[in-house]
Amino acid sequence: MVRNLFFHFMKDIDLKLIEIFCYVYEYKSVTKASSELNMSQSTISFHMKNLETQLGQKLFYRKGKTLIPTAFADKLYEYATELTNFKRRMLEDITKFSGKNGGVIRIGASSIPGNYLLPQLLGEFIENFKGYVNVELRVSDSQDIYEKVINGDVDLGIIGYLPRTNKVDAIKFYTDRILIVGNPELEDKVYTLEELINLPLVIREVGSGTRSIVEDKLREKGLSLKEMNIVAVCNSNEAVKNTLKYVKGFSFLSSYVVKDDKFLIKLKVKNFDDITRQFYLIRDKKRPLPFLTQELIKFLIKDIYV
Repeated sequence: MVRNLFFHFMKDIDLKLIEIFCYVYEYKSVTKASSELNMSQSTISFHMKNLETQLGQKLFYRKGKTLIPTAFADKLYEYATELTNFKRRMLEDITKFSGKNGGVIRIGASSIPGNYLLPQLLGEFIENFKGYVNVELRVSDSQDIYEKVINGDVDLGIIGYLPRTNKVDAIKFYTDRILIVGNPELEDKVYTLEELINLPLVIREVGSGTRSIVEDKLREKGLSLKEMNIVAVCNSNEAVKNTLKYVKGFSFLSSYVVKDDKFLIKLKVKNFDDITRQFYLIRDKKRPLPFLTQELIKFLIKDIYV
């Protein structure tokens, strides 16, 4: 009965509105949805108000800067994901049937692979693939991408920290080094771990793969982030870099992030080598992969059969 009611509500609604709603629901923010969709915040707000009017139901209420979904929105999201998944499968099947081998790729990635590795690789794949390709790339922290894979929001994830779990298959991808970098005013000195604890630290948010790896490394040294002088927590690597322009402090950043950076310097720390970490390509064990996603995996790892 409830199912029929919801599909009755949605039968005359533009699927594009439903897709926009899914982004706002997942990010709990018009601002973040705007960035992902490359649409203005006013346009997204207009569409959400239009959707609420058509449905005759409130979808979100605001708590601080966060949008909180109503119970109606929670239920709507369940069926909205069915519709968007159906659209994806339909596009794949139609393109195959019409002789155009291709479809939609839904991929999630943590910030390093999402911003520094995948753009070029996906571009090469799209150029080389003989057929129709539509890429939906979502960039977030490792924990969020892992959850998106488990929940079926993306078919494939690339993350820098692998949770202890048996719910995903993981394939080793690129290797990265996490460096201790800082404001140039900290140069010309070799620091001890005790001195490092007292320096201002700018760190990534909880859920970040970089932060998780750093916490593990510090634990091996008998240290904890709680002991350190954290002055700022940022949800992007660029924000960390920009903060260090004004703070005489340091951070732990990927070698990919600082590769072309002309401002930050690498700190010298006794008994603390660069941290090596692995990126992993993950998929839900129980969910079959779309054909095109399998082709992308073959392209990304080339010598491993999927």
